[in-house]
Amino acid sequence: MTDHAQLPTRRDRYAEMTRREIVTAARQLFAVQGYARTTVEQISRAARVSPATVYAQCGGKEGLLGTLIDMWTAAQLVRDIIAACEAVDTGRAKLEVLAEGYVAIYEESGDIIRIVERAASSVPVAEDFLKTADERHLQAVRQIVARIQDIGDLADGVSVEDAVRIIFFHFRYDQFALAADTFGWGVDRTRRWITDRLESAILRD
Repeated sequence: MTDHAQLPTRRDRYAEMTRREIVTAARQLFAVQGYARTTVEQISRAARVSPATVYAQCGGKEGLLGTLIDMWTAAQLVRDIIAACEAVDTGRAKLEVLAEGYVAIYEESGDIIRIVERAASSVPVAEDFLKTADERHLQAVRQIVARIQDIGDLADGVSVEDAVRIIFFHFRYDQFALAADTFGWGVDRTRRWITDRLESAILRD
């Protein structure tokens, strides 16, 4: 028998739709104007709701920035990448899957990363959120590298933490964008180049 008490009500569905519209409006405005220059009033107009609704549904600008951070660092895509890395058998295969995962994250959340990184230089709350994002990033990579060590594919003399930092350095968004966009290498060449460097740096021959 269906438990009707657990089904979302029309009010619940409307509230979720409103929240999504507010998040979308904030994401677009933050990307164009920057976090600091965007106001709650501008977000409310773009989402066609009152400023009070922006605060009630999303916690104002800070709450919206936190939501965007979660969309970037705690989404199902991140869990899927970790699971896909777990499913393959060699360190090289795990790095290949991880590299493809980074590309997917950047395609899905590159604008969010730019929003947060630009805001972090002048807005303390954005700086704190960026630290949280980096910590989540490092923890996810740490899980993958620990499995590379477990199967004996981590190079001699390279610790898990060393390998995590090497991956973190090479696959940071700004590094990836520098090669793919500024150098004009494109996504595929950049992914292959970084993956080759990581294999040489952290995997056993």
